[in-house]
Amino acid sequence: MRRLFANAVCFTFVLFLLLFLPVSVTYAESLLENFDETQLPQWDLSPEAIVTGGILQIGPANFAAPSGEWQQFEMKAKMRYKNPGELQIQYQSTEKGFYNLIIFENEALLLKEMQGEGPTELAITNIETLAEDQWFELTIAFQNNSHNISIDGNSLIAVEDPNPYLNGNFLFAAHGQRILEIDSLEIKPLQTNEPPVSEVTEEIPGEDITESAPSTSEDSLLTLLQSLSGDQGNTFRIEVFAINLLLAVFTSFVLSRAYIFWGKSLSNRRKFAANFMMITVTTTFIILVVRSSVALSLGLVGALSIIRFRAAIKEPEELAYLFLAIGLGIGLGDNQRTATLLALAVVIIVIGLSHLFRQTQADTNLHLTISSPDPHHLNIEEVSALLGRYCSKMRLLRYDQNHDVLEMSFVVEFRHTSDLNKLQRELEKLSPSIEISFLDNKGVW
Repeated sequence: MRRLFANAVCFTFVLFLLLFLPVSVTYAESLLENFDETQLPQWDLSPEAIVTGGILQIGPANFAAPSGEWQQFEMKAKMRYKNPGELQIQYQSTEKGFYNLIIFENEALLLKEMQGEGPTELAITNIETLAEDQWFELTIAFQNNSHNISIDGNSLIAVEDPNPYLNGNFLFAAHGQRILEIDSLEIKPLQTNEPPVSEVTEEIPGEDITESAPSTSEDSLLTLLQSLSGDQGNTFRIEVFAINLLLAVFTSFVLSRAYIFWGKSLSNRRKFAANFMMITVTTTFIILVVRSSVALSLGLVGALSIIRFRAAIKEPEELAYLFLAIGLGIGLGDNQRTATLLALAVVIIVIGLSHLFRQTQADTNLHLTISSPDPHHLNIEEVSALLGRYCSKMRLLRYDQNHDVLEMSFVVEFRHTSDLNKLQRELEKLSPSIEISFLDNKGVW
């Protein structure tokens, strides 16, 4: 009980730290990158995002993301593209969501992506067709809840969001068959009282840059949704992943302690519980890798089925704990910390209460067999009286008697090993020919 109480205190303390203490965020200063070096150690790059000839080249279905977070900023990028498709620029990207600027051949679309919800269209406008292999300068200014986007100094989108994302990082991506090339990139923070860099286009009667797109936009939006469902959209954040891995280790440890102390399995529970940590941590890592890819997610179903069909599961209780360990890994891999910790807390409480209020006669740890070739000098009343004196719990399983032999089988529980020795000596006094057999079930201690 002391160990259980200590584990519960540690669990509550760590849960409080992770859920209620604020996390400090350091916002990046100005960033100026001309891609003179082939290596970008401060960037998160997918396999086909490389620097060649002083240009960052991002292949189809690939991305590049500079490290750091910005609040209000002005971003200028000199870029060009090849092949049909879409280029995307995500900014203010956090766990809650991000803004997504998508540039097609003849139109631009600004979306607000929210975690767990569908995208919200902030603005859509027609643009002059950008010629392939032609350099252009894209400017995005986010300040005072306003988005001002321009190409080569010509205002493209000017829109406000009443509930903006106040900070986040950047991500550049190419979809379809498009190849995006970036020659230079500059991101500098803006002060709250500074005016937006891109001027808002004067409102012209009869024109609205945010009106619905022509019929051709439906195909573009369909292509967009298809690409979003299959490619990675959010940047990898090492601090978030590290915290989730530590939580995976901690929650699997708590789960293993609960299984060792409260489990009913006849197998060696300590050896079996040692697997929980590896399963939880591995599942957390797998979910982090596959959560943004439909194809990999489908493959995960077959990977996890190995545990069910290839592991030597002796009792349903073992399978339940294994699936709970997998569930903890899935929740932490998807960054659902609150839901995962709450679910674990509820499970531990339910298991503890069920163990506390279950019938006492069902909790036994030794099989005791008593036999004697002289049944006339031994009876069940005397044996039961001795068992009641030295055993905390007992239950009769089997009683066989004939003219030649008497045999009784019990399941019993001892508080201390010394009680076992005392019981053995008392039983031997009843009959000199008595035979006693103890079979360990869970362990005497």
